[in-house]
Amino acid sequence: MTHHHTHSNLKSLGIDPVRFERLAARVTQDLDCGRYNGAALIVARHGEIALDLCAGFADRATNRALERDSIFHLMSLSKALTAIVALRLIEDGVFCLTTPIADVIPEFGRAGKEAINVYHLLTQTGGLPIDTPGAAIDVIANLERYAAWTFDKAASCKPGTQVAYSVLVAHSVLGLFMERASGKPFVELMDSLLFEPLGMRDTAYGPRPDLMARRCPLAPAAYLSETKHQAAHDLALTHIERITGYSTYPGSVAPGGGGFSTAHDIHRLAEMLRNGGEFDGARILSPATLDLVARNHTGEMPNQIFKILFANRHWVECQANLALGFWGRGTTPMPGPFGDLNSARTFGGIGRGTTLFWIDPDLDMTLVLLTTGLMDEGDNFVRYSTLSNLAVTSIVNR
Repeated sequence: MTHHHTHSNLKSLGIDPVRFERLAARVTQDLDCGRYNGAALIVARHGEIALDLCAGFADRATNRALERDSIFHLMSLSKALTAIVALRLIEDGVFCLTTPIADVIPEFGRAGKEAINVYHLLTQTGGLPIDTPGAAIDVIANLERYAAWTFDKAASCKPGTQVAYSVLVAHSVLGLFMERASGKPFVELMDSLLFEPLGMRDTAYGPRPDLMARRCPLAPAAYLSETKHQAAHDLALTHIERITGYSTYPGSVAPGGGGFSTAHDIHRLAEMLRNGGEFDGARILSPATLDLVARNHTGEMPNQIFKILFANRHWVECQANLALGFWGRGTTPMPGPFGDLNSARTFGGIGRGTTLFWIDPDLDMTLVLLTTGLMDEGDNFVRYSTLSNLAVTSIVNR
């Protein structure tokens, strides 16, 4: 089933209707070509939804259609949700950006990591492991056990001197820090400070039973079945096994990748961020915090994980441009989650080959794209950039 709703007066939102049609047409074209299996796309400007599109498969293997209430694995997009609540706790005076992690988790300070603080974890400059080979699924799914994986390991760099994107473990450390500093379980913090006040009723960490019946299972995108994509297909299967394993493990709490949600819940989140931290009468963050978020916090430092992701792409190394707890756009064109034409203060979140949201404060615009079918990560970044460019270049009145 395809759901496709376009605002009745796009010109009132400063959007050229003819140009805007390219966006839905490109999604349809990509679905037809098997670039991904299903897509839920919501684009909004000035707080009004311009496009609400749901098409393709929730599960291609069983021909189950994607629905508006389908539940997606958020994967690393989960990090942005965790960051929002960490920032809220800072606003509430529970800790500061400069609070050392070891002040609250003394055992983390072993092996010379005493100086790593909250700011370093939110900007991926703490030198914690990019990956954790050998960590079992039941360990990754357990907040305390997985954070403890780092306790006796030295950081890879002096804090603040390199961007080493930690796929999972840094946010488990952050989650445990939030839990101990506040005296409340991580899941309770997420529910009480974000999901419940914002009306994100279909969002959770771990396999909440009522959500799992609507879950879109992880699978490779159809195009990866072509022989020339064999390596990317095999890598996708490896990632699928791991991600499905820890995120659906009973009682799982994985702040860096274990979230589940719908496109409309993530739209509410994005609109809260666009609107200065408030949505539908619920104040989550302050405008002052979001002004700090929407900056390049990593300067000219490159992102070390790009060397792994794009080793065979011949893309020029560029700066990471990370925002505070989010991916950022910055001023330099770069492979990544945003288009070439998004404004410099654009920020958002992404998840492995399938999930994206961004807020462009200068354009007063948000975009949410949750998809089924894992793509090659390089292909995925090209896809994100292309769709973002189509959306942004439809704006003709700022």
